[in-house]
Amino acid sequence: MTELELYKFINDNSIEWHRQDNEGTPDILIFPYVFQLEDFCKLVKDYNADDGGLVIRLLNGYVAIWMNDLCEYFGIDIDKVFVGDGY
Repeated sequence: MTELELYKFINDNSIEWHRQDNEGTPDILIFPYVFQLEDFCKLVKDYNADDGGLVIRLLNGYVAIWMNDLCEYFGIDIDKVFVGDGY
């Protein structure tokens, strides 16, 4: 996944996101709908975390995903993708 691919996915799909504190670390939480997960999975297909994968929280028709670790893994500057205060 590249910075541009992630930026386009977030903006082209109007993915809701918010800046949040994640256990003392500034982070971004995104909320793609379940029907958008297949395209998101295609972006992160090469993600191979040492701790067993990507943790998501399934909610009512959408999921919540923390982005800081994922962006660091792919060498993405999170502040270039998520500009402003979120949707």
